Amino acid sequence: MTRTRDDDDAHDDDDRRGARALVDDSGAPNVFENDDYVEPTPENDEALTFTVRGGRASTTAMSLRATSMTSTAVDKDAPYNTHIASNHDGTSCAVATTSGRVRVYARERATGAFAHGEREIRLNASVNECEFGSAADPFSIVCACGDGTTRVYDARSQDDRPTASFRAPLGYRERDVASASLGGSASDFLVATAVGPHVAFYDRRQQGNASLFQDAHSEAVTRVRFHPERRSELYTSSVDGLVCAFDCAHTPLNDEESLISVMSAEAAVNNIGFCRSGSSGDARDALWCVTGVEDAHIFVASSDRRRVGVHLVHLKNARELVRAAATSSPEVSASAPEFAAQVDYVLGIHDGVAPGELFLSAGTQSGVVGIFPLVQGSPSMRGTSAYVGLGAPAAVLRRGHRDIVRSIVWDANATASESARVPATVGEDALVCAWTPDVGNEERPPVDRARPPGRRHSPY
Repeated sequence: MTRTRDDDDAHDDDDRRGARALVDDSGAPNVFENDDYVEPTPENDEALTFTVRGGRASTTAMSLRATSMTSTAVDKDAPYNTHIASNHDGTSCAVATTSGRVRVYARERATGAFAHGEREIRLNASVNECEFGSAADPFSIVCACGDGTTRVYDARSQDDRPTASFRAPLGYRERDVASASLGGSASDFLVATAVGPHVAFYDRRQQGNASLFQDAHSEAVTRVRFHPERRSELYTSSVDGLVCAFDCAHTPLNDEESLISVMSAEAAVNNIGFCRSGSSGDARDALWCVTGVEDAHIFVASSDRRRVGVHLVHLKNARELVRAAATSSPEVSASAPEFAAQVDYVLGIHDGVAPGELFLSAGTQSGVVGIFPLVQGSPSMRGTSAYVGLGAPAAVLRRGHRDIVRSIVWDANATASESARVPATVGEDALVCAWTPDVGNEERPPVDRARPPGRRHSPY
């Protein structure tokens, strides 16, 4: 029978629906309705190809100490540090604070330590987060502000005036801009921002009206992130529990036409980021997210759009998984005693040395952070949500922060720079810390009991 054009169009529609398919409750991917799609089997499973596997119970966690430390406090004003961002090669980082300032620090290439002569940008508005541009635009920093503005600054300039500034669309101008990201193409001309339940777009090359994605999310958008390698692809997350992927390469922008995939985390999503699954070599082909109930998920975010959104990992109740991993043996418990009683929050997921080697970071109210490897379980568990769990901690970051750690940047990938492979963190104690192996016996700074209780999810 001859295939008609209508049949082809219907088949294309089926392809698009298949690309947005998620897994069922068992954790097994649905079968895509593509003629050339290979259904996952135990031999070609899409689950992450970790190089770190189980059997770490007899090892102890490496202790890391904040050997380079600085503070964002000014004139006895010790703000909460809400977010830290790193540039493309890890040689600079920017810290957003609740005091209306962003600090930019250069990092020593060999040690990751903070160099002298940091740059301070005074915005006179609370800053929810900040992000650098890509390698093609390495000195631009975009700031999402609490006064309804999104501002772009040049990290090299001592001028506090932004190079570009955009106000939220009419009706949202008094609302926080929760997140902002630069992308759209290799030149990063597009600014994406999270404004209430919408995503607003601005063109840096001209001052004009914003384009809006209004239908993708039903509740407040929490993060917007352009893919670090495919700069026209945007990922968004929301309190509605959804993560969406869009193609922003073509204008005018329309959320229905641009939609690539919708992923469900089944709880409000606080943070997202990109990592390497190992299935595509050194490419960042996966997206992680952390939810308000401290679950962690990983989805496919590869260049093969038929597979974008496939659910790879669900770490359910990650705090309990962290506690169990930290007490898996007497040796492990002795090297990471802070996590035996309680784990308070999950920060994110990070690349290890080899593609597919992934770690989860989690912390305590007193500012101790643990780094836990994601490990594969028994082959009999393949295709279920229990196939991937956490191993005993690889490292513990202590003797640094005295309060909740809000954000961490760290990329241990073998291709990353030396400075990028040194973890850097910011916390509610106004401290910014860079971490290296602890070889001393100095006592850890005491917790400042005079400070109010930590407010990781309500910074202002």
